[in-house]
Amino acid sequence: MRGIRTLLILTGREVESYFFAPLMYLVLAVFLVLNGLAFSYSLIDMQGNVDATVRSFLGGSILFWINILFVPPLLTMRLIAEERRSGTLEGLMTAPVTDVAVVVAKYLGALTFYVALWAPSIVYLLVLKSYGALPDGGILATSYAGILLLGALLLAIGVFASAVSPNQIVAAILGMVFNLLLFFAPLLSLQMPRGRLRLALEHVSILFHFQNSFAKGILDTGLVAVYLIGAAISLFLAVRALESRRWS
Repeated sequence: MRGIRTLLILTGREVESYFFAPLMYLVLAVFLVLNGLAFSYSLIDMQGNVDATVRSFLGGSILFWINILFVPPLLTMRLIAEERRSGTLEGLMTAPVTDVAVVVAKYLGALTFYVALWAPSIVYLLVLKSYGALPDGGILATSYAGILLLGALLLAIGVFASAVSPNQIVAAILGMVFNLLLFFAPLLSLQMPRGRLRLALEHVSILFHFQNSFAKGILDTGLVAVYLIGAAISLFLAVRALESRRWS
């Protein structure tokens, strides 16, 4: 019980730090602009077709993927790397908290802010309602579930990148490289003949997951497990990286 209370306190401080960081407001502004443009282009391109607009806006737009791939590393880059550089991490490490609690609290703080970034997009439902219809509830629910799961994974990767990087710039670049590899490497399967390697690459393709599952109203429990396990492994590696630096 005491451990949970400590975790909640640390998480609250992390969330608060996001709303007091000027850079995060810049990230928020760029994110909202790109999201607004993505929605506008989708609505125009789909000529008011509600379900098609949702599928395009949530997974079918290049602006969507720019936000998905590049925003999480910007949210996590300072979490450990910058605290280590500035010397504030050492003070936190001497407090009566575990490395696991520190990493998980920073991760939950980033995840909370990530959810806050996406929350305003729900307003777009009001715009769609003005066309006389709301999008399919199943498609909408699974699309947002996919956004949350993908964010959970990429933020965890970003925390790991921050844990192994000497400063926040390197952490951001490393996180973006990881995300781009996760996005583009499976696309190589399109050039391969049918076989086990192509099937394996398709299974780890975050683009294919949106096109063939989330955007179609399908919530595959296998995909949910993959995203959660991937996030857990990334956070575990971040904890180990933090431990190794503590004793180095």
